[in-house]
Amino acid sequence: LARLLPNISALSSDPRVSARVDGMVGGGNEMNFHNVCFLLQRFMRVVSSKFHPVMLFFDDLQWCGLTLLELIHAILADKRGSACFFFVGSYRDNEVDQDHPIFTMMSKLDSSGVPMTKLNLEGLTPEDLNTLVSDATGMFPRLCKPLSNVVFQKTKGNPFFVLEFLRSLVDSRLLKYSLRQKIWIWDICKITSENITDNVLYLLSKKMTSFSHCSQLALKVLS
Repeated sequence: LARLLPNISALSSDPRVSARVDGMVGGGNEMNFHNVCFLLQRFMRVVSSKFHPVMLFFDDLQWCGLTLLELIHAILADKRGSACFFFVGSYRDNEVDQDHPIFTMMSKLDSSGVPMTKLNLEGLTPEDLNTLVSDATGMFPRLCKPLSNVVFQKTKGNPFFVLEFLRSLVDSRLLKYSLRQKIWIWDICKITSENITDNVLYLLSKKMTSFSHCSQLALKVLS
C-alpha cells in the first residue's frame, strides 16, 4: 500500500512512522505490526464515508495467518472508525478446526461490540438446481428434471461444481442444442455413466489436459 500510495505517510502524526513509510517506498524496509495497524486504521477513516462507503471482501480466510486476522480485527474494532465500512470474509468450514485463529478473531470482534452476521452457505437443493438448469436451457422445469437429477447426484449441489460439470457436458457434446428441434438435448445414459469424483479438481484437470502442450507449459510456469 505504501508503494501504491507514497503520501500515506501524511496520515501519521508520528514522524518516526512517516520515516518508516518513506523507507518502505524507497528501500523496501518492513514496518512493525502496530504501525501498520495504525496507518490502515487512519486510512480507512479517511476513505470511507456515507457518500463513499467502502466494502472489503476477503476470500479463503482459512488460509490466513494469525497476523492478518489480527490486522482485520484492528481495523474492524477501531472505535474511531467509520460506520460506512463493510467487511465480508469467507472461509471453508471443512478446512478449519475449532482451534483455528479465525474463531478467535470472531470472538474478539464480538467482545469488542462489532456487529456481525454469520451465514452458512450450503449446496443447491435438487429443486434449486432444477430451477438453475431450467433457466440455463430455457426449458420447463419438468422437462429438464431428469438432467438436473443426474447433475445433482454427480455434484451434490456444489454451485461451482455444477457449472463446471455442465460445461464439460457441453464440451463433450453430451449436452447440446438441437437446431432442428430448437431445444437442448442430452444423452442421459452417457451422462449417468460419466466417471467423475466429488471433487471439481477432476473436471479442471481433465479440461487442462485437453489444452495444447504449449498452453499446459504456460500454465505450469504461471502457477
